[in-house]
Amino acid sequence: MAMITISRSSFTDFAGRVFGTTCPGCLKASSSVCKDCVEQISQIESSVSSPKFHSFNKSVRNEDRSSVSHNVSPDVRPNVSPDVLVAFGYSKIVRQMILSMKYRNMRSSVAVLGAALAERIIQETVISHQKIDLVAWAPTTARRKLERGHDHAEILARFVAKELEVPCRAVLRRLTDQPQTGRTRQQRLIGPRFISRPINNQCVVVIDDVVTTGTTLRHASQALYKGGAELVICAAVASTVLWQSSIESCELAKARRSRP
Repeated sequence: MAMITISRSSFTDFAGRVFGTTCPGCLKASSSVCKDCVEQISQIESSVSSPKFHSFNKSVRNEDRSSVSHNVSPDVRPNVSPDVLVAFGYSKIVRQMILSMKYRNMRSSVAVLGAALAERIIQETVISHQKIDLVAWAPTTARRKLERGHDHAEILARFVAKELEVPCRAVLRRLTDQPQTGRTRQQRLIGPRFISRPINNQCVVVIDDVVTTGTTLRHASQALYKGGAELVICAAVASTVLWQSSIESCELAKARRSRP
């Protein structure tokens, strides 16, 4: 009797066809992220030209980032625009995986994107010797959560927290119900408003999926500082800024409008 061997990739393709599931990156039949998309994501993540930060201040040199992020006084911090740690640029496959997570609730995207973001956070906090106390997220509007049945930022944050082995808590509440999606850059700069539950001198990582102008994460971090956070680290899966080199230089004026 002949033995039939089936590779892991063949099995996931077969399972995708049977159960009608697709890869969140290429939308081909698969029970999870397909092998080709995993390889593409891995190449982007390991590329020397992959962005490390979404910078709000082009005049800040890379070697000065730690002083900007960590050595500002508590009374000044709420008005600081911190750099955002990012795992990827907003490439085609990253965009598609974020959209699949956001609008189709395809959780297999979370495992790939969340793991990359967690690794990025670990890299930076090891360098700065910073201990993380908890992970939070910038919540979407109540209307969007009701429509979709989930908050993708929360799902992402809970995965990252598990990877970092720290608690994940819903400490932020959104005060405005206007989403950022589909708005012009000037409208985005107004941004949502948040309020934070009391935080007792803790280091908080606040998560979002995509950073364009940075307004959402800036307002989220301001709320967390007002709530009593000792340090807020902003992190996002991807930045829509057009990256120019491997040393995190960018052209803020060329930031694209985001459609997710």
